[in-house]
Amino acid sequence: MTITLIIILFAVALDRLFPDRGRAPPFLWYEDWARGVEQRFNGGTRGQGLAAVLVVAGPVILGVALIRYVLSHISYSLVYIFDILVLYLCLDLYRLTRQAVGVSESLEAGDILMAASHLETMTGKTSGDVTESSIAQATVEAVLKHANTAIMAPLFWFILFGPVAVVLQRLAALLDRLWGHRSAQFAEFGWAAARLDDLLGWVPARITALSYGIMGSFEDALHCWRRQAGMWSDINSGPLLASGFGAMHMSACEEPEEEDISGPPAVRGFVVNAADIRRAVALLWRVLLFWLAVALLMAGARLFGVFG
Repeated sequence: MTITLIIILFAVALDRLFPDRGRAPPFLWYEDWARGVEQRFNGGTRGQGLAAVLVVAGPVILGVALIRYVLSHISYSLVYIFDILVLYLCLDLYRLTRQAVGVSESLEAGDILMAASHLETMTGKTSGDVTESSIAQATVEAVLKHANTAIMAPLFWFILFGPVAVVLQRLAALLDRLWGHRSAQFAEFGWAAARLDDLLGWVPARITALSYGIMGSFEDALHCWRRQAGMWSDINSGPLLASGFGAMHMSACEEPEEEDISGPPAVRGFVVNAADIRRAVALLWRVLLFWLAVALLMAGARLFGVFG
């Protein structure tokens, strides 16, 4: 546990020092390769989608496992360095928070178009409704969801099964973003990628949602989670958003009036603004620091023999 914690702290430190990875996104080549595979495999069936997932994910996973195996026969110091680098490449903490703060700053300055541009960079999607409230709401949602996908889930799988698992989780998230759409092109082909991402994100998403409550308003978070999580079609986004909005007192979690049925369920009747983005980023940081503190206490207890 102590070695794992040290690796995590080094990876987070690297993410802080080099959030842009030398201005070269580490998985950009992978996205290009996945698009090429999709063009060759996509015949509109689930079987073809499953085969494509195996083709694009299998070699990378095997490569990571092989490299680590070889390094373990040379020096365990090299294994630790390799683990740090892999986790660093799979985390996206500082870039996520910086982009969210960029949206907030642009909104505060009244530059709606720049805020929309930051949001598009952050999510990879174009915002259809370009208003201050809609951009702020989309940014808060992105922070609450990506806190799991880009931070908590990688840490969860790394702690359990090491670099191979964290790379698998990161690749699954990327493939879901590329293929897990409900359009006619990906309705069946993207099924395997979407289900794999759902599976790998299920437990971390619920740990993250519970953490929002611990670091925010616990009662409101659980109340919103219980009443509203099922209103989202995504099995992981529901708990994250419902709990996150409740933890920040951004939803009363009551049933909407019949005349007020527009907008996502958690924020009906609540005008989201730039300050709420900063609150979401602060919540993310509190969650991360909470679990790092828990890990430090456990490592200290083990070091001093409390747990034998």
